[in-house]
Amino acid sequence: MKLPRYDKSAFGGRGDRADPSTWPEVEGPLEVVLFEGWMLGFKPLPNEVLEVVNKNLEAYYDAWDRFIGSWMVIKIKEPSCVYQWRLQAEIAMRADGKPGMSDEEVMDFVSRYLPAYHAYLPTLYKEGPNGSNPDHLLVVDIDEKRNPMWGR
Repeated sequence: MKLPRYDKSAFGGRGDRADPSTWPEVEGPLEVVLFEGWMLGFKPLPNEVLEVVNKNLEAYYDAWDRFIGSWMVIKIKEPSCVYQWRLQAEIAMRADGKPGMSDEEVMDFVSRYLPAYHAYLPTLYKEGPNGSNPDHLLVVDIDEKRNPMWGR
């Protein structure tokens, strides 16, 4: 199985999936696979809220539920800390000589998806990605510096 990689420097720092030829291949079965930065676990909302988004999420949800037995959700106290985290990543990319967004571009970019965080995160934190078995969910709170606070 090929594991997708994300390239934050693609498209001038706006990011995209890396070329599939660069994805590592792994053989299963795997005990643990950690995904960072994807929208895994976001549950569909009622159709009257986001009909188009729901249709897209449902297809992904069915696929992931077949492969995932347990979830660990990293919980942030305030989604707005994502601005600072993305800014740190862009500054590091620019320092490495890679293309990255300016501070203003980061604010614009993050502000476009932050409403989704506000819509989806409360349910994700309360019920987990599939909401069916709380015994298969670990929620770890982190602070603004990404330090773990506690888990359940």
